[in-house]
Amino acid sequence: MSKASLTFLFAAATGLSLLIGESLIGSEVPGLARDAPQNLPVASIGGSPQFRYLAPGDIALETDEFGKTLPAATGENFVARDRNWKSESLVVNLPLDGAVEYKAIMRQGDTLVFDWSVHSGEIYYDFHAHDEAFGDAFFTRYDEGEGDARKGAILAAYDGQHGWFWLNIADGPTTVTLNVAGFYSEIIKIDAEGY
Repeated sequence: MSKASLTFLFAAATGLSLLIGESLIGSEVPGLARDAPQNLPVASIGGSPQFRYLAPGDIALETDEFGKTLPAATGENFVARDRNWKSESLVVNLPLDGAVEYKAIMRQGDTLVFDWSVHSGEIYYDFHAHDEAFGDAFFTRYDEGEGDARKGAILAAYDGQHGWFWLNIADGPTTVTLNVAGFYSEIIKIDAEGY
């Protein structure tokens, strides 16, 4: 397996760890299990599950009539999907002062793990989402800043376009490499004219 594949799998495990508050790679995710709310509400329109973070000592073990331990959670933190997991990589050329936007088309409850990096220099990034059903002015911002790399994961709270706006603030042209994996329909390029 190549170094890039191993790095992406590590990023995927880390991203999913952040979604569920439990490390998938053997080390604790600092602050999440103890500081996170115990019960998050089910979405009002259906598809998203209830999520709960657990920490040692938060839940008393229960047993059945035969003394066997019952599961601490049943059905929580699980999202069934009726489509295949997929992954892809994109290489995006950004000219000096150039801007571009890429979005993953997702349904409520879909998960997406990503990492992106810049070949040289830094870019401004805005990871956000929107859906016309909420009106033209509505959007959700997941992350914003300046840098040369970012990785993470999201669970789509609603149907719509979830993705990245990048603006080249480096001293010359640069290239962004985006790796995406998860449950989504497709990745589309959005016209960033007049950003």
